[in-house]
Amino acid sequence: MKKTLIALAATYLFVALSMTSASAQGTNNVIAFTDTKAFTNSLEFLVFLDDSIIATSVADLNTINAKAVKDFNARFGKAANEKWYRTPDGFLSYFTLDGTTNRVLYDKKGRWHYTVRFYDETKLDRNIRAIVKSTYYDFTITVIEEVQSDDNLVYIIHLEDKDSFKNVRVSRDGEMDVLEEFQKG
Repeated sequence: MKKTLIALAATYLFVALSMTSASAQGTNNVIAFTDTKAFTNSLEFLVFLDDSIIATSVADLNTINAKAVKDFNARFGKAANEKWYRTPDGFLSYFTLDGTTNRVLYDKKGRWHYTVRFYDETKLDRNIRAIVKSTYYDFTITVIEEVQSDDNLVYIIHLEDKDSFKNVRVSRDGEMDVLEEFQKG
């Protein structure tokens, strides 16, 4: 789980630093983006990346580990728009379920590793929403990433106000910390 979150954070940082319209603001590690549209588009693109970035499309489900397919059908029986990809470490599927975009990762032996659900504020657990809004009441919640693994459930909440973007992590227990902050340029 920690490995996944670190990989997500590293990917965000890499893209943020490689954007040509970004410039550092002093020594407080806050980045200003002058091209808000490019930044927003990059965030939307990052939502679909996985920590094993190199993936190839799988046209035939028979080439996917049978255990992974069986587990997928048991967990997400009503999934729609299902697409499978082969990664260096296993299999990745993108799909929609109950109006949310999802991603699930299985290893080469077909063992489930984690599921990430992407949705908006209306589907966020009320208690988690209250925790975030009590601190960031002037911010709009733009996207929620719900990351579930065997032993953990974490929410990565993307926030925006008129001057900045923030990505905060909220644990199942309600502990919240800031993962990233960006100033609009």
